[in-house]
Amino acid sequence: MVTQSIFFGALLWCWWQSHSLAARTDGISYYGVHANTLPVIGVGFLIASAGLWRASTYFAQVGEGRWLVRALQTVAVSLVSLLVTPYTGGTFLNWAHMTLGVVGALAQLVIAMSLVRRDRRPLTVSIFVIQLVAGGVAAAALPDWHFPFLLQGEAGYELGFALVLWRWIFLSPDPRREQLLTSLT
Repeated sequence: MVTQSIFFGALLWCWWQSHSLAARTDGISYYGVHANTLPVIGVGFLIASAGLWRASTYFAQVGEGRWLVRALQTVAVSLVSLLVTPYTGGTFLNWAHMTLGVVGALAQLVIAMSLVRRDRRPLTVSIFVIQLVAGGVAAAALPDWHFPFLLQGEAGYELGFALVLWRWIFLSPDPRREQLLTSLT
């Protein structure tokens, strides 16, 4: 959770630096192509990626399916990949960036759906619904329908995903959780 908090701290700092129409329209990626925000969001992405990779280790140790572990690793790799494919670098890099972003978002959705199946308590389901609604906002903003809420949609989607993961890891009734969490710190 610390690594995800660092990511959101970096995102908030970048938003504070620029919450222009261009940032709202281009989403989180906007901060990865501007010199004043790239170092901060880059560190946030790298730290979040490392935390997600560590979480995949946790999932492997509690005996989750290999596909779930790989999906979480896919999200971690997609974060780093988004940094090296700036959407402003031409058509190829723009398409590569969008493809990597969608692959990461779909992997997050699959992971969240799997985790909500294991914990159907109202708070967990509510968090997942927030993630879905935010994802809908982000998807509606992508096709350039003059709906400048990609940043808000992506941020909400990421927050929903982080909270679903946090809820599952820390509130799971799995008796091995405490031992595994201790080994991960």
